[in-house]
Amino acid sequence: MKKFQGYLICTDCDGTLTYEAGKVSEENARAIRYFQQEGGLFTLATGRFPGHAYEFREKVQVNAPVVALNGTVLYDLENKRVLHEWTAEKKDCFRLFDYIHRNFPDVRELWVNYTYQDSVSFKPAEHEAGDGALEAFFDRLPDRLYKCLSFQEPELTLRIQRDLKQRFGDWFRFDRSWPEGLEIQPAYSGKGIAVQYMKENLGADIHTTVGVGDYENDLTLLEYADIGYAVENAVGCVKEAANRITVSNQEHAIARIIRDLEAGLEKNKK
Repeated sequence: MKKFQGYLICTDCDGTLTYEAGKVSEENARAIRYFQQEGGLFTLATGRFPGHAYEFREKVQVNAPVVALNGTVLYDLENKRVLHEWTAEKKDCFRLFDYIHRNFPDVRELWVNYTYQDSVSFKPAEHEAGDGALEAFFDRLPDRLYKCLSFQEPELTLRIQRDLKQRFGDWFRFDRSWPEGLEIQPAYSGKGIAVQYMKENLGADIHTTVGVGDYENDLTLLEYADIGYAVENAVGCVKEAANRITVSNQEHAIARIIRDLEAGLEKNKK
């Protein structure tokens, strides 16, 4: 049996896999190819669309389903199909947006991610401040939605996050993945929940999942993974949630994790 058979590494992209926007170091790419050649499964857990994985394919190609839109979609990139999804009802999203619209007028934009046609393309709908009635905006959307976002100044983001968690925490998660944005999705969804679903339902004989992240929207990834890694540049709450802390995204963190896994396997042989 190959040494990494049964291992799945699922990593966040920005600030974790990449050393700057859209760029994967050769050290990380080489280590991931070696990991895959030795039987390991590697994929992304991203707040972006599944097709974001294509941006790295010259250096890195996933060989497991992509966890997309913050874990509201599990997507088979090879066969271009949704394997599982965790969606919110439109009426609940409307109630939430209406509350934000009425109580936080300084929010610049509100977005909704939804699917159309053959479920391959995930489309954002945008409602900017001053655009008019929310009713008309929501009338154009399907009944079930994926991830919502609000954009505002960092201080306001924290204030909105605290307020919404108190009022709507039974229905939604509210996580930041950058200071000016709040990502909103069903309470029963998350990157880690999608990884757990993959381990339990896709028949890939996965015995150990490794989750790697740097920001709040990675918390479930670290919580549900068998081994949760925070990169050194991660925010404090992610480091606190991690089983292990590795080097920063500027120091080829994924390559270091693969070396650590290999060292652990060699040690267990002795």
